[in-house]
Amino acid sequence: MSLFGALSVGARGLAVASAGIDVTSQNVTGARTPGFTRRSLRTQQMAPVQQGALFVGQGAYAAGVTRATDRLLGVRLVDATGAESASSTLSRQLSGVEGYFDATNTTGLGESLDLVFDALGSATADPSDASQRQAVVHAMTSFASTVARIADGLQDAMTGAEEELGASLDAVNDALAEVAELNAAIGHSGAASGPADLLDRRDQLLGELASSVGATVELKADGQAVVYVAGHVAAGLGDYRPLSLSENAAGEPVVSIGMDGGTFDITGEVGGAVGGLVAARSRMSGWADDLDEFAFTVGSAFNTQNALGFDASGAAGSDLFDVGASASGAAAGLTVSAAVQDDASLLAFAGAATARAGDGVNLEALLALEDDATLFADGTARAAASAIVADVGTAVAAADSDSEAQAALLSDLETLRESISGVNTDEEATHLLEYQAAYRASAKVLSAADELLRTLLQLGG
Repeated sequence: MSLFGALSVGARGLAVASAGIDVTSQNVTGARTPGFTRRSLRTQQMAPVQQGALFVGQGAYAAGVTRATDRLLGVRLVDATGAESASSTLSRQLSGVEGYFDATNTTGLGESLDLVFDALGSATADPSDASQRQAVVHAMTSFASTVARIADGLQDAMTGAEEELGASLDAVNDALAEVAELNAAIGHSGAASGPADLLDRRDQLLGELASSVGATVELKADGQAVVYVAGHVAAGLGDYRPLSLSENAAGEPVVSIGMDGGTFDITGEVGGAVGGLVAARSRMSGWADDLDEFAFTVGSAFNTQNALGFDASGAAGSDLFDVGASASGAAAGLTVSAAVQDDASLLAFAGAATARAGDGVNLEALLALEDDATLFADGTARAAASAIVADVGTAVAAADSDSEAQAALLSDLETLRESISGVNTDEEATHLLEYQAAYRASAKVLSAADELLRTLLQLGG
């Protein structure tokens, strides 16, 4: 090798060592940055030059920077992120309404109904007693308030879920647009050796999209990422399809994806937090419908039976509850009749208009509603109330269990990713020392070659 060749090799050594220091410095500074992927310098030997019988090496050069990634793990991590977000969102939303159905005290649905029948049972001792009648009105008022409170709580929770849906989709569309732009900027440079900072940012966005809408991704070897939402392409190379939120005729939220100049309904297939919100709202809507049916049936049964009796003045009984003409909205609007609240003597306990005030024939019939198994498919009113509460409890427990399982799976995958892509600062410190030593050695090669050339020039002079 000539002295000029030695100078070239030394210069390349300096360039490689300098690039190694740059890469190591970036790893150290990015070690605590979310989504950062460890980089490593990829070096490659120059083609040797034949000098007589010898093949003389020309040193190495920096061939590129490689990200420590695993494409299959990346896809699994995106999938797991979406599943965990959907389950945790569902669990959070359902747990938030479970308290409305609290069965541990007298404010519970079934417990407040029990108090009504307890008060009616106490009144049988003396149906003419004004205080006993007032106790019945108070118990009915408490029952109606409990039903209305639960209905209002469910409605507030559904409204909150809908508002959260709208905010989520705005962020999703921004992320889809940025992924499309990053795909265009990354081009086909490779999933491992492309522009690391852009690839890291895109991977972070893919995780956010998975968390928001359960997006899945196809990571191609050339560095491109195709994003799917509910099985439909949502972002590719430079373009994306926005998601939108609307309502159907029943007032239920509809999530759609832009397609062929229009939109396509993906409400039942979307995942992530949006899917969890949609599922939670659907469950709460079902419970609200069940509660409406419960309130309407119980209120109507009391009204019908009271109308068959006679109050303390001998007049025919009137409605005890205001329940409306149908089950729709019956729970939120359930109240005790204002007239009955003002005058407990309107309770139609008597079985005949000419009966004395102490007659409790119709009171016994009102009390018998407690054991009427024909009111609901589940049997008695108390059984129906218990079925609603049990359904809520079962759904919450299942959502909690699924959320814990998904969180554990995601944690395992994140730990695996960290072992592959994470930065070990101690290891990077060692690399830094190695590159520093290589830099100094290359500098000495240059210095020695330069000194020899000066000597040679002096001899030639």
